[in-house]
Amino acid sequence: MAEHSKKLKETTAVVRETKNTAKTVKLRLGEAIGQTMKACGVEYFFYVSGGAFIPTYPLLEKAGINLVLCRNEKTATNMADGYARVTGKPTFCYGQHGAAAAILASMLYEPWYAHSPVIAINPTILPRDRWSYQEMHEMKFFDEVCKFNVEVTDPSRIAEYVRTAIQMAVSGCPGPTHINARLNIRGTELVEMPEIYGDKTFFRVPPFRPKAEIERIKEAAKLLAGAERPVMACGGGVHLSGAYEEVKKLAEMLSIPVVTNPPGKGCFPEDHPLYIGVSGTYGTMLANNTVGGADLVFFVGTRAGGHMTANLTVPEPGASKIIHLDIDPAALGRNYKPDVPLLGDVKVTLQELLDVLKTMAVKPKAKGQRLQEIAKAKKEYESIIGPMMDSDAVPIKPQRLMKEVSKILRPNDIVVSDTGQMMQWTCRMLRLKGTGITYLPCGGTLGSSFGLALGASFGAAKDQRVIHITGDGGMGYNIADLETAVRTKDQHAPFVCIVNDNACLAQVRPGHEDFSKKEAPCIKYTDFYPLDYAKIAEAFGCYGIRVERPEEIADAIEKAFDSGKPAIVDVVTDRREYAPAGMDRKGYPSLNIPPY
Repeated sequence: MAEHSKKLKETTAVVRETKNTAKTVKLRLGEAIGQTMKACGVEYFFYVSGGAFIPTYPLLEKAGINLVLCRNEKTATNMADGYARVTGKPTFCYGQHGAAAAILASMLYEPWYAHSPVIAINPTILPRDRWSYQEMHEMKFFDEVCKFNVEVTDPSRIAEYVRTAIQMAVSGCPGPTHINARLNIRGTELVEMPEIYGDKTFFRVPPFRPKAEIERIKEAAKLLAGAERPVMACGGGVHLSGAYEEVKKLAEMLSIPVVTNPPGKGCFPEDHPLYIGVSGTYGTMLANNTVGGADLVFFVGTRAGGHMTANLTVPEPGASKIIHLDIDPAALGRNYKPDVPLLGDVKVTLQELLDVLKTMAVKPKAKGQRLQEIAKAKKEYESIIGPMMDSDAVPIKPQRLMKEVSKILRPNDIVVSDTGQMMQWTCRMLRLKGTGITYLPCGGTLGSSFGLALGASFGAAKDQRVIHITGDGGMGYNIADLETAVRTKDQHAPFVCIVNDNACLAQVRPGHEDFSKKEAPCIKYTDFYPLDYAKIAEAFGCYGIRVERPEEIADAIEKAFDSGKPAIVDVVTDRREYAPAGMDRKGYPSLNIPPY
């Protein structure tokens, strides 16, 4: 017994000695946050100054983090999102406690929609529950829009949780995370904590590439080979995985037409004979008819949500075979029962699928007639929209605006679209020149596109250009951050904002219109006082130019880029020209809206 006790003491002593040899450091909390961010590959911190982090900014900068001061928390969050979408790198945004934190949370819908690795961080009031100024319980704000939401109360664990929030943001199906620092961040005292480290594996999306099971891949190959009228419906997961070549090879191998949802736009060459367009609520009738008439729909890197499927009518549930490939298990079988679910990274799973198809004894069916039908349908669609896009009418038609913007696009330009009418026009009529992350749409929060575009310009290469397309309604949300664009112009790629200026909220205007009147009446529920956004731009120190004739658009955009300043091109457009939405378009002729 005595011998046993002796051995136990010896063992305990060894354990204690081992534990005591673990490396620790003593840092101020701000130092720990900054050094962890740097060790984990973070480059940018978009913020609005204020709150307990005030002493921390110099410490973040000392750690090598680039700080970008914004004019409001919405823009800070949107800029972090835009940067993260373009680079795939984890990126931070910050607002102080209380209402500012609530604004951060509301804007995290955008990176949640885009699966963008944005980490929000804010302090909180100490001590709690004494009705301090701006005191709120912030954690609940973030529950619905974050895949990881943590309140840190132990100072020694702040680095651990910053690292974990970063790793969670980029892993699996990427998305926003949140850290609520219930700590004395202002404090200058040194805190002992484990040594600071990061893992290069998590420096960008995707850190890991899980592959679907080979048996399921073989099942998918058989279905694809035997399908008469297959279609690939691609989403933003193709961008996140970088699976451009694999999607193109599969489409060409099996002669499969390709549609995308708005986040997937740009993942397939838009001048390719097999590209059909964007499907769903904001998509074209051509794309929706193609999906609706398919005997097999292969969802690739998308949740197959209501927007892409026009509220689960394209395709009709049960009307076609379904293969669904996604890295998120929650997406598989949620809206459509898959005949073959494929859980894995898009790129490596498609690579395996291509290899299986090459070795199959059963060859894919010839689809010559199918391709002829697609070519004919595309030609008919172009004949419908062509006259609208060629219109010389004044005020300018937004369809013509889309044509003129398409003309000046370069292959590596990045286009950022606001939501509502602008996304409907850009999804349907904007023709991208390059494949890749060349189109960033909003997820539904009007006006967020400005910060999204400005953030994207920080992540873009210096030889890229960022073109932001918004309406005057959207432009009004974050116009103060024109100052941010000017102040930081030497830090980001060329940035031009094109305003579709119809002096109204066009998305909701049709329901109030009286088309019996020759002139468009003023509608108090939707219409604004006309503004000259070019002059507003100049007042902020930007370049501004106003366009009232369609033949002047392209030249004005080029002048804006040549100015060397952030710029606004204010294009005066017809407020009576509306884009159709949804599948119920038969009623639109009464509102003078064509069902394209």
